[in-house]
Amino acid sequence: MSANSRPRQTQATGKVIRVADGDTITILDPSNTQLKIRLNKIDAPEKSQAFGQRSKQHLSDIVFGRSVTVTWDETDRYGRILGTVWLDGRDINLQMVRDGLAWHYKRYDSTPAYAQAEADARAARRGLWADPDPTPPEQFRHGGGAAPRAARANTPSSFAASSTTREEYFAGRTMPVGKRTPAPICDKWPDTGYWLSTNSNKRHNRKCENYRKTRGYPCGKNDGTPCKICGG
Repeated sequence: MSANSRPRQTQATGKVIRVADGDTITILDPSNTQLKIRLNKIDAPEKSQAFGQRSKQHLSDIVFGRSVTVTWDETDRYGRILGTVWLDGRDINLQMVRDGLAWHYKRYDSTPAYAQAEADARAARRGLWADPDPTPPEQFRHGGGAAPRAARANTPSSFAASSTTREEYFAGRTMPVGKRTPAPICDKWPDTGYWLSTNSNKRHNRKCENYRKTRGYPCGKNDGTPCKICGG
């Protein structure tokens, strides 16, 4: 694409009247029109996952009630502006990554400054990077949320021999939603006698119809909440 054919960048200025989460805000422009902005190049933790509320609060502390400038080239399928938020000359999208409260959304962007900001935050263990195994928001949205912290603490170390094994183990990728075929018994899916369902956090024992047949993972006898049917 030639320079002359590139989309013309649009700009708007307004007061931030709402912060929905760590990467979504609403501004009120001088004509009293509300504009919903999805901060581009970044992906913040969902409100229901670890660091989600902290990410939202951090963005709110920076921009809520302030007059910001937003620049953008496009909108998304939900009608939100995919924009960069500027406050006093600062790129707020970049700051969220630098402060460790948003991922650089590498799937849709390759800006070196954002990649470096994430690397620096990770190395310093700032924000969400204090978690030894943070779950990317995109994975969380598609049902690959991390296991409850208590379950992770009781997981034998042999179950987490590598980061790849751990991700598959906790995300339950070999257990498609709706399938009733038992999870396999293997090195990644050992038979502990107890099964923790990811969605409900309920523990099932071998006598239960849900044992190894829900999205979840093997667990210990004290993990999660006992199933009311089998007693866990």
